[in-house]
Amino acid sequence: MKKHVHDRMMDHWYVLTGLAGLLVAGCVSSELKPVDIFPEDACAQCRMAVSDKSFASEIITEEGEVLKFDDLGCLENYRKKNPAVKIRTIFVSDFDTKTWLPHEKSRIVKTGITTPMGSGRVAFADSAKAAEFLKNNPPTDTSENENGCGGDCCSSEDDKKTNP
Repeated sequence: MKKHVHDRMMDHWYVLTGLAGLLVAGCVSSELKPVDIFPEDACAQCRMAVSDKSFASEIITEEGEVLKFDDLGCLENYRKKNPAVKIRTIFVSDFDTKTWLPHEKSRIVKTGITTPMGSGRVAFADSAKAAEFLKNNPPTDTSENENGCGGDCCSSEDDKKTNP
C-alpha cells in the first residue's frame, strides 16, 4: 500500500518534532551535582589522597573541571592562591552524614579535631549540630599554622622561604 504525500510529510514532521524536543532537552541546564570521590583522587592543593570523605570538598569550575580537596583548609588555600579560577560551584561534605551539600548552605566551623591537613575545619548542614560539635571540640592554638593548614604540604616553596 502506497503512502500519500500528506502521510509522508506527517511522518517527517513527527521525526523533526521529536529531534527538536531532544535538542531542547539537551540544552536545558540540569542541576549541577557533585562528583564522587575515588581512591585514586588526590587533593588539588596538597596532592595527598582524598581518603576521608568527612573532610572532603570540591570545586567545579565554569569549564567543568572538578578539583577535589582532602581538607577544607586546602580548599581555602587553593582559592586564595588561585583567584583567577572561575568557580561554578563548591560542594563540601557534611561531617556527620558524609553527604555532599552546597558550600553556601553549609556551616563550616574551626574545631580542635584532627583533620587530614590539620586545619580543624569541618562542615555541617545543620547549624545547631555545628554549634554543638564546636562546643564539644573547641579549637586549639596548634590546630593550624599561619598558612591555614597543619603542615608544610599546603605551602608553596615561596611561602616556606618567607615563613620558615
